[in-house]
Amino acid sequence: MPKKNKMFLISNMYPSKKHIRYGIFVKNFEKAIEHKYYIKRIVLVKHKNVLLKLLSYTFLYLNILKLIFVAKKQDVIYVHFPLHVAPAICCVFFFKKRIILNFHGSDLLFDNIFTKLLSKFLKPLIKRNYIVVPSNYYKSKIVKEYNILPNQVFVYPSGGINTTVFYPQQVQKKEGFILGFVSNFIKSKGWKVLLIAVEKIVKENSIDNLEVVLIGEGPDKQEINKFLDKGDIKHKVISSVSQKKLAVMYNGFDLFIFPTEAESLGLVGLEAMACGIPVIAAKVEGPMEYIDQGVNSYLFEKKNSADLVDKILHYYSLSKKEKERIKTNAIKTAKLYESTKVNKKLLSFLKDLKTYNG
Repeated sequence: MPKKNKMFLISNMYPSKKHIRYGIFVKNFEKAIEHKYYIKRIVLVKHKNVLLKLLSYTFLYLNILKLIFVAKKQDVIYVHFPLHVAPAICCVFFFKKRIILNFHGSDLLFDNIFTKLLSKFLKPLIKRNYIVVPSNYYKSKIVKEYNILPNQVFVYPSGGINTTVFYPQQVQKKEGFILGFVSNFIKSKGWKVLLIAVEKIVKENSIDNLEVVLIGEGPDKQEINKFLDKGDIKHKVISSVSQKKLAVMYNGFDLFIFPTEAESLGLVGLEAMACGIPVIAAKVEGPMEYIDQGVNSYLFEKKNSADLVDKILHYYSLSKKEKERIKTNAIKTAKLYESTKVNKKLLSFLKDLKTYNG
């Protein structure tokens, strides 16, 4: 048996028993390559306590800096969300280590003083290392913004879709029409846009027995519950759902609503489509890469609850035959992102990778 190469896997997001979907794509990446690499994790799990979070980041930085002495020339240092550890990675890079930077989208947005400061460390790293991004949109964006060669950037859709978990299943379907939402509970994910749309549909009685199911966790959970409790919206708010249970829940939806304000790819949309559930997503890069309007799912104008209502009612009014056509096309699209396919390409990219010299 050939000896495995060593990979140091760095990420400030990694799942835990309490937060099982937090950084799940990092864990999926790890599973995809663990048969080829001996993996040493340098990761953080989610902490709500500020002091504990600060201590965790301190140890994260110290463990990264240790790589100056520990990582051999042939080892791979693979960094998810490079922005948040950029100063430490810069120090390691100075010692000519083999580094790959995997950006996920949010770490290319510098929207406050802290992230703008961290971004100053990114430019030399991006110029001189291989880059991995989740979509062709982000590849073109980073190539243009940093004036780098296209062959320096590899597109890897965050682990792809595990179709042994996410696939059409026969589940006991409740009466009525169910809208699903799976995301972090923060405003930029568009939960308020969705709930305003649902509120309007309920008031106008446009759909019989409408229910909305929100799955996730985050700082806006209390605000979401407050919004829902003041109205007549039939609803469920659920947290800490395993991948297997989530797949079952997708299959219970009639539509998956993805009202995000920005997205590098949007795996949740593809997971829903893999289960045969059409998606209505905000018209933003990421979902626009795999949604074909009226063919496999729908797009609506970002932050526009009225347009979201129109798209929901349009789908609701379709014949059973038309709905089946869209569901079939959604499944076909999701299969293009099947995990074994994208992971095979990833391993090919990683094979015999040399240190990038710019």
